[in-house]
This record gives sequence, C-alpha cells and structure tokens, in this order.
Amino acid sequence: MRKLAWAVCAVSLCILFGAACAAEPYRVLLVDGTKTLEATLRVGGLVKAIRQSGLAEVSVAFTDEESPYADPLAGKLAPALPYDIIIIVPRGIGDGTSNVVWLLVGGSPFASPAASAALAALGSGMNLVFGEGIRGLGPLDDLWATLTAALYVTEGWLH
Repeated sequence: MRKLAWAVCAVSLCILFGAACAAEPYRVLLVDGTKTLEATLRVGGLVKAIRQSGLAEVSVAFTDEESPYADPLAGKLAPALPYDIIIIVPRGIGDGTSNVVWLLVGGSPFASPAASAALAALGSGMNLVFGEGIRGLGPLDDLWATLTAALYVTEGWLH
C-alpha cells in the first residue's frame, strides 16, 4: 500500500511540474540534508519524478548541516552554469523537527511565468512527497528564502 501511495505522489508531482514548466529544461539543484531512511527515499522519489518529467535536469548535493536554517552550500564551489531552481530539503524533514522545504529562484518568480508556475507546483507538491504538514516556501513566502536566494545569485549558484 505504501508503494502505491508513493507512486501516486511521484506521478502527481511529475504532472504538476510538467504542467508548470516551459519547453526548455530547467536546471535544478536538490540539496539533500535528510538523515532518515524514509526521508532519503522520498527525496530520491522526488528527484526521479522531476527527471521523468523530462522538463528539468536535476543535480543532487548532500549536506550535513545541523540546522534547517544553516547555509548548506557554504564553502562549496559554485557550478560553471547557475541553476534555475534550488530545492533545499533540510535535516529536520525526516525527524519532524522541520516542516519547510526551501524552493529558491534568483530574482522575482513573477519575472518568468514558467518559473512562477514551477514554484507553485513544487510548493503544493511537497506535502504529497513528504507528508502532511510539510510546506514548500519560496522567496515570496519567507525572508530566509529571499535572503538565501539573493546570496546564491551573488555566489553564482542561481540565475
């Protein structure tokens, strides 16, 4: 039964993400800070769903931060090409100490209708992937997300 529920969640997120994105593939970085097996498997399902949509290329980075508010990319070398979206799944998602997945874009999401739609789809899909009570917050929803996205633009992680 859990496998069926997980498959339904992954397909739903794939459909939501696919309906929201433009024809050109997005570059997505998913930063995985989870430490429980269940949360890690859910992150893997999220990555698979986004990849199967064919609308985004996904890179995964692992982090070992103690706090959901720590900068998981601090001290890491920025990529040659910046990402369009960075998804940060913090450590606390697996153990219930955090209920937020960060969805970061450079600049205003309203500048690109496709980016805005992708963020809305991803944000609404987080509770499908990680369970009830988990929210996806972007730069327009939370000051931490706004400041972190601005930092990542400066560092070359985001467009």
